[in-house]
Amino acid sequence: MDTGGQEKFDSVNKQYYQRADCCMLVYDITNLESFNQCKTFYKQEIENNCKKDIKVILVGNKTDLEDQRKVTTKQGADFADENGYSFKETSCETNLNVASAFETIIIMTNNDINKKNQQNSEDKLEIEKFKLSNDDSLKDIVFLFCLKMEKNE
Repeated sequence: MDTGGQEKFDSVNKQYYQRADCCMLVYDITNLESFNQCKTFYKQEIENNCKKDIKVILVGNKTDLEDQRKVTTKQGADFADENGYSFKETSCETNLNVASAFETIIIMTNNDINKKNQQNSEDKLEIEKFKLSNDDSLKDIVFLFCLKMEKNE
């Protein structure tokens, strides 16, 4: 759910967060404030409202604007490491690592769901193995992710 931090969605956010299996925190590498929001507000939202075992990937976006960079790769990677998050840098403008970021969170979540299913039942539910290419549109990737996750519920 992307509410852009709008307070009017707070009550909906809490309900949604409690059911989430994964989270993608995205910041703008050219905007230090967006990174700081991930480090404070959104980190707190995850800790206070999500499952303790939620899978999180931190994504630094807009790598196509390298000459305007305000947040270093090391800053993003260090924050991710400190909190047990995965980390990627992307560019939606050039489609650099976009599919890879979604693939990472999908695989992490799939592995966790399969592990839970094995512990809770003799029936093993599997998500079909698939590979996202850099040619996939973001819309197609999100749809594929939702479709595959829905199959396991």
